[in-house]
Amino acid sequence: MGGKTKQAPRTKNNAKPSSSSRSAELLGSTTPVFVGFSAQADGNLVPFAPGFASAEQMPETFDVNISPQTQIILRKLSKKDPMTKKKALQELHELITESDLETLKNILPLWPKFYHNLATDIEHAVREQTQLVLQLLMSKCKRAMAPYLKQLVPVWLASRFDNYAPAASIASNSFRETFARTCEVCLHCQSEIIEYTTRNLTFHTPATLSIGKNLKPEESEQKYQRVVISSLKELSFFMEHTAPAEDVEQLRQGLATLLAHQKFWTFAKHKQPAIKAAWFECIYHMLQCSKLLEVLTPQKSQLITTSFQFIDDADPLVTPHVWGCVLLLQSNYNDWYAPLNIRKALLPKLSTLLSNAFNRNAQAICPNLLPFLSKITPDSLQGLDIYEFYQRFFDNLKAAIVGPHDPSLSKSDTSIMHSSYFECLRFMLQQINNDAGRTALVEQFAFGLLEQQLLQPIGQLLLSENAHAKYFFQHTSALVAFWDRQCNNEINKSSCSLYVKLLNVFWTRIFEMVTQHLAAEDVNEQWLSHVLLLVQDLHVANPSLETQCVKFLEAEVEVTTSEKTSQPSTTSKKGDGYAAFIQKELKQLVVKLVRICLDKANSSNNSVRYIHQIRTLTKMFADAEFYKSLTDMAELEATLDKFVALLEQMNNEACEAVVEILFEILALLEPAQRFDYIAQKLLKLQQDRVQNLLLHRLLSYPLCTEPAVRQMLASPETCAIISRIAEEVVVDNNRDKLNLLHKCFFQTDTGDILINAETVDKIVLAMSAPLEQPPSNDMVEVCGSFIAQIMPVICSQANSSLAVRQQVFLRLYKFSLEQRVGDHLSEDTLWEITTCWQDALSSKDIEIDDVLLRSCAKIVEELANNAELNAGSLESMAEAMAKFVICSTENIEDEPQRLTRIDETIAALLSSELKTDESVLQFERHCVYLETLQESISAGVALDHADLDEHKILPLLRRVALNFTTICKLVCRVENPQLGPQTNEGEDELTEDYCDPNANVLKQWSESIITEILQSVKVASTAETWMEVNSQLTGSGEELVLCLSEQIRSFMANSSELVDIIKERMKQAAVQQDSVMSCRQLGYLIYYSQYAAFEESATILLHEDLAELFVSQGALKAYVMTLQHMLPKLSQKALNLNSAIMRTEPPDMWVKAAVFRCLLLNNFQSDLNEQTDRNIIASALQFLTRVGEQQNAQKELLHYNVELLTHPYESVLNTVEIIQLLNEILQRFPYELTIKNWDAIRIGLSSWVLTVSKSIIHYSDPKTSFFIVAVFQLFATLINFIRSEKQKSSTEMLKNVVDEWESLFAREVNVVLFKAYYQLTHDTTVQPESRVCYEALLERLMPALEVLDYSFVYGFCKAPNSKVSLDHLCNLLLKQLHSPQHSVRMNAVQALRQLTPHFVADDIMVNDKQNDNLEAASSTICKWHFLNRFEDFLTRYDALMRKYLEEFSFKLTDLEDLEPIDRHDAFSYLLIWDCIINVCAKSPVALRSVYTSWLNENRYEENFLHFLFRAMPLASIEG
Repeated sequence: MGGKTKQAPRTKNNAKPSSSSRSAELLGSTTPVFVGFSAQADGNLVPFAPGFASAEQMPETFDVNISPQTQIILRKLSKKDPMTKKKALQELHELITESDLETLKNILPLWPKFYHNLATDIEHAVREQTQLVLQLLMSKCKRAMAPYLKQLVPVWLASRFDNYAPAASIASNSFRETFARTCEVCLHCQSEIIEYTTRNLTFHTPATLSIGKNLKPEESEQKYQRVVISSLKELSFFMEHTAPAEDVEQLRQGLATLLAHQKFWTFAKHKQPAIKAAWFECIYHMLQCSKLLEVLTPQKSQLITTSFQFIDDADPLVTPHVWGCVLLLQSNYNDWYAPLNIRKALLPKLSTLLSNAFNRNAQAICPNLLPFLSKITPDSLQGLDIYEFYQRFFDNLKAAIVGPHDPSLSKSDTSIMHSSYFECLRFMLQQINNDAGRTALVEQFAFGLLEQQLLQPIGQLLLSENAHAKYFFQHTSALVAFWDRQCNNEINKSSCSLYVKLLNVFWTRIFEMVTQHLAAEDVNEQWLSHVLLLVQDLHVANPSLETQCVKFLEAEVEVTTSEKTSQPSTTSKKGDGYAAFIQKELKQLVVKLVRICLDKANSSNNSVRYIHQIRTLTKMFADAEFYKSLTDMAELEATLDKFVALLEQMNNEACEAVVEILFEILALLEPAQRFDYIAQKLLKLQQDRVQNLLLHRLLSYPLCTEPAVRQMLASPETCAIISRIAEEVVVDNNRDKLNLLHKCFFQTDTGDILINAETVDKIVLAMSAPLEQPPSNDMVEVCGSFIAQIMPVICSQANSSLAVRQQVFLRLYKFSLEQRVGDHLSEDTLWEITTCWQDALSSKDIEIDDVLLRSCAKIVEELANNAELNAGSLESMAEAMAKFVICSTENIEDEPQRLTRIDETIAALLSSELKTDESVLQFERHCVYLETLQESISAGVALDHADLDEHKILPLLRRVALNFTTICKLVCRVENPQLGPQTNEGEDELTEDYCDPNANVLKQWSESIITEILQSVKVASTAETWMEVNSQLTGSGEELVLCLSEQIRSFMANSSELVDIIKERMKQAAVQQDSVMSCRQLGYLIYYSQYAAFEESATILLHEDLAELFVSQGALKAYVMTLQHMLPKLSQKALNLNSAIMRTEPPDMWVKAAVFRCLLLNNFQSDLNEQTDRNIIASALQFLTRVGEQQNAQKELLHYNVELLTHPYESVLNTVEIIQLLNEILQRFPYELTIKNWDAIRIGLSSWVLTVSKSIIHYSDPKTSFFIVAVFQLFATLINFIRSEKQKSSTEMLKNVVDEWESLFAREVNVVLFKAYYQLTHDTTVQPESRVCYEALLERLMPALEVLDYSFVYGFCKAPNSKVSLDHLCNLLLKQLHSPQHSVRMNAVQALRQLTPHFVADDIMVNDKQNDNLEAASSTICKWHFLNRFEDFLTRYDALMRKYLEEFSFKLTDLEDLEPIDRHDAFSYLLIWDCIINVCAKSPVALRSVYTSWLNENRYEENFLHFLFRAMPLASIEG
């Protein structure tokens, strides 16, 4: 269709060039081609520098030694696309890396041509990758590159100055790595470098550099500018590194050619600052080399004019090089000014530059000002008066320094401008001073400089808000100090006569300025601070400045420039840096200022501002002469009185400064006079702040060591002050006051402290009070740390009373037990407090008597009852209690006495009303009862009752966990404790800081400790049972149980003889067969070392050992109870008919029944069974048959139709276990039952339900509860089996069994069971302590009630003579919809659903009759139908829901403020409506209309719909 002909696909490793004209663009021949400048340079051809081939000269074929792959890469380097070239360079880099030297030699002749083109590519990534390739080539080829250096070096050097930093950096690094001597390589390639740079600067244009590149104009211009900049910088680099060379003739010729070309001079005025800067840099290097100056001579005028033309250039790149050229021109040519018109070309630019703050380029220009100024001579000004120039120069510079700038100058610019200004000013005045023949006019000019350039700016800065005044004052001080030093050091005073006069004028004017403004009534705050700043700078004035000399070649004048930091350090009063005026004029000025400020402070309402200035001034001079001169009486006491009078008027932060001054003056008095003044004057002051400051001074060294001060501190007045401070610290947490309290406890060499015991008591009681409060701020940490630090002091040498020490100890002890690390309490502080009281016990500073021990035990009891205690808190408390036991007894040397005291201490700390033998027994019975109900485990020990208040359980567990953890801390060894640091040889080395954690472990254990451990193990086992049967256990409760259990397991795993004792005691307790938990707790023995090593097999081994033990001792009940608890952990088939228990004949029937049930559970859990398992079934059925035969002989053996309360526990337990065994068999293999077995089940169940009916009233009796649950479970299993059998074909026998059940037994059993349930739940009052057991009983009955046939119940309740009517039935079920027990509510819903069809059927009949009676049909609200039974309950629910509906208005803005709905009430409300809707759904249309009319007329439906919207999630309503 006219399309292009497809080309044949390219093949891999195709070495032939493509048809594109770019295919050979940058390829060269196999040998270097050297082409000189063409004679046709001005013709059509484009000449190239030697050694650099043009793109048009690339060969079309390569050397045969170059591999095809390499040829492809080289061709890619000629492509236009930057990405293609970049990838080709990366491939080339990889190729070079993998190739050897011989292979690389083949491509070396071609590389310079590629490098020349790629190093100047427009794409920066290509240039960077090119430099990487060159770097790699040079590192691998080394000497093999020598023949090509002259082709590479010019471009290589230019690449060092690439404007893309990564490319320039790589080029610089590779050049430096390759050539150790830069000068030599530059000289070796100098002709190529000069020709390359000259060609770039004089011939090339953006167009010539872009031939064949197809670049955009802006890209061509960018490339050209980059080449120009790099060429200029390359030339500068060349001149800099070849300056030491002797022969520079070739360079002269090249530069002469370059300078003669007019295009070169155009770069000086280029619009790009980078090109302009590079040009001036190049000129700068030419001017620096004396051998090249003659080359510049022909263009000297043009060069001078060009350089001075840009003296005010603002670009930071250009300025340094311009000024460098200007200074070199001044230095190299005495007639540098000849080509210039100074008045028009230089002075206006210079004035503008100075006035404009150097165009914000001060860093580059200011260092050049002094050398520039030194070259200004009368001749150079071309008739302009030199002093007029100087005046103009300093005026302009002063305007830049003092004047405002928007935006403000930077600190660095401001600093260097000030330095330059004062350097020039010092230079000028020094020149005038050194001129012995100066005239009066010249001297007058010097005074004018002082007044206009120094004093006037000072006056302006004192009154202004200029933030840079400090720089001016610092340099002024240094200048004045310089004059002062010159005057004092010169032997010939006439040589510094000008300085003497200048100093006199300076001090006279300073005194006038300061005193004149300070005498005003209202002193400006800014002015006052600036005066102070000036005085401070004068006080630390240092005339010895760090200097740096700048020398100009072939110049006879040396000019010194000064560099001064912005923050001079304070000079010593001795040595070279000392200025004599400090002790003369400055001291007089300071005295004058202090006296004026004192008067101002006394008369002003705002004395603080003056006090701070006074304190700053007095720090400068602290000698007696200075302080005496502050008053007219010239006495120190008069000065003290003046400051005390001032102090009496204040109570603010300024007091501290006044007190500092007072004590500086007091130090100048004699000791007796000093202490008398303090006692009689200072301590009588009443201001709190002043008292604090005075006390701080008295408690500080060295005053605190004086006997007179100690006597002052013991006075009642001082004690009252200290007590007040302690009380204030607790409130405001003031650090200064706290430090003051610390100082009170400074100990002398004798161990005494500075205050008496009464004061100590007040301090420690006040500071320890916050420890009794919860940590709500940092005050607790501060006070705790304070008490911990001073505790050793207050306990030694009777520094405090015994009662207070004990009270503080109890506070610390309670704090350690109660508090934990948090936001307001750090770990370090808590450790400080804990170790504090422990150290006090260990050192006998605190001795525990019986009274104190009872107080400690009371603290433990209070904290153990805290509901917020978690596992971590208990661990910390136990640690502290164990430390208390050890520390309080470790100093008793007699070992029996020590052990006795340990037992007494442990007994006191661990005794508790929360944990008694009775409470532990109640907890055990309660949990055994719940477990027996829920898990169908045999309670082989008689239970009288099982009621327990649930709120007592967690306190009991917390106390047991705390006690057991404490004992573990005392008796358990730490396995493999971490030793101290190791030596270099790897051997363990015990250092002095190492503490063996097992050092204090008890080696002997009293019977009380063993009893406590055994009780804890039993409670832990009971708690695990409680956790398993309690579905509503909170997270904290579960954590507590798991923590206690883990502690028991850890204890049993400990390698200690005590664990062996505990193990034997546990076995002995189980053999006694008097406690279910004594058997259950044996499960902990799997963590004992004997069994723990076997890991997963530990339970099996333990079971075998216990079976042998119990069977051998006849403790068969103990074995059964242990087996039932271990059964879930035993592997399948672990029990069989050959087990030890099967070879015995237990006297109790329940034991054998329980064993058979365990056999079934252990062998029939999996889906596959073995043939031998039938033997177990046969044995179980044989056992049941034998029991049935015994029942025939003993009528009450299985408790048919009896009241259980009068029967023994053991006999009832026998029946319960038989029922549970029947239930297990019926669940697992019902088809193995014979007709005899079925008869036993049917007859037994029908008889047992009668027993349930007679005994249900005594449901709280444990044995009765177990029996009721077992019967209900058997009923549920039987009904489920019958229903499943009716759904499938069955044997004839089973059909007969089912038919007989339904015809003879079903109705009676269903009705009797419902009546029992009704009796159990109707109007039953349950005590709070019985609530848990009652709900557990109901929970176990629910599965049976779910399969109950309510058709029998309906018929029974409808009978006229029935005691439970339909009203009773409905009221019960509707009432249960609001039951707190979820399963009861759901059972009520299910029952109502089953009864609904029966009630609806009755309503249909009534409705039909009502339709025949028109008068009745017209009734407004019908009262005869089923829903009417819901009326009372709907009314109650509407009342409950009304509070939620009244505040609900469907406004989105009000939704977030609605009260949350009670979930229990709402769910019950929804359930009753679910039942109502179900009634309507099951009814026909006519009856449904009656129902809905009734709901609508009573507005029940409206309320319900309103509530549905109210109960919706907020997001749903908004949507």
